[in-house]
Amino acid sequence: MPKSPTTDPSSPGTATAATLWLLNGDRINDGKLASFAPQLGPDERLRHQRFLRPARAREFLLGRLLLRHAARHLLGPAAVSIDVAEREQQAPLVSFPALSARHDFHFSVSHSRGWIACLASTICAVGLDIENQAHARDVNALSSAAFDDAQWQWLAALDMPRRVQGFYRLWNNQEALYKLRGNSSRETDPASYGAGWNCFHVDHPHLHIGVCAAQELASFDIVEVSDLNSPQSFQDILIFTR
Repeated sequence: MPKSPTTDPSSPGTATAATLWLLNGDRINDGKLASFAPQLGPDERLRHQRFLRPARAREFLLGRLLLRHAARHLLGPAAVSIDVAEREQQAPLVSFPALSARHDFHFSVSHSRGWIACLASTICAVGLDIENQAHARDVNALSSAAFDDAQWQWLAALDMPRRVQGFYRLWNNQEALYKLRGNSSRETDPASYGAGWNCFHVDHPHLHIGVCAAQELASFDIVEVSDLNSPQSFQDILIFTR
């Protein structure tokens, strides 16, 4: 039986600190996906049209639908109206004109070979990175280029199965931390990252997942979206909560 996440917009005291939404985009056929394209705002439509690779255009559109889905669950039905301002090399800025008061809404979107993920929170800034396990990277080559000497030496000392696992934990968390820093408000004191931020790995049968947040998360849900019936009616399955 599909279940919604534990976040209840009408009862702030019950809100989950962060929710990770996952969608296997390969389950969505092109005809159904095209019917959602009018949901995009003007900035988003321009960016969507610039993609030369159909796979990237699909991932972009699915990511923006998942972002809207997360906003509606965290902020309530009024968040169905969303304004998105694109920014070069940065996450977009979002606002909700139908909401009567300002609401904090932090998010990070990631995609990998058909899978789409959106991490959202009303508590603090977040960062997310996913990698599809079905498309492995060259761990040895990338480790020497992407990590410092201490990290590379630690990985090199591991046997191959543990080296692959260690590689993705480092890779995902570094990418997620980079996004966290970019998603934090300009008023955030960078020194606060030394005291409050935390990163962790999320187990999943098909994905390597790294999550970072500007503070320790008291609760965390993972929700897999199994189908897109309409923009207001996703089918959700709660697969993890803590």
